[in-house]
Amino acid sequence: MDSSEKRDVWTQTLSAMKVSLESSYEFKTVVHEESRLIEGLKDNKKDYVVFSGYRRNAGRRRLNDTKRVIDTALVKIVCCESKDAPRIYLDTLKTIAMQTQWTSVLEKLSEHDHTFH
Repeated sequence: MDSSEKRDVWTQTLSAMKVSLESSYEFKTVVHEESRLIEGLKDNKKDYVVFSGYRRNAGRRRLNDTKRVIDTALVKIVCCESKDAPRIYLDTLKTIAMQTQWTSVLEKLSEHDHTFH
């Protein structure tokens, strides 16, 4: 596999990852909000129903941050020297993995906060 084929694979992989992250985010957000709405409607003791929260607001910002990381990597991979492309690709994967882990932690903490308010 020559250098241009490798670049194509890396850019296609990152592009697919970006689409997958966005689709997954949208799906999980809809499921989460609908579940919260249904649970809120079942509970007659509450004066209000919270169905949108972290995922819709801060979660969207974090997703956009991750998409920007991928977009930046795609530009760098296309424009860089062939010896730098694998490092850019690997660094991008590491950054996305770290951001995904932090997002998961923050989502869990945000749900915990809502149970006591």
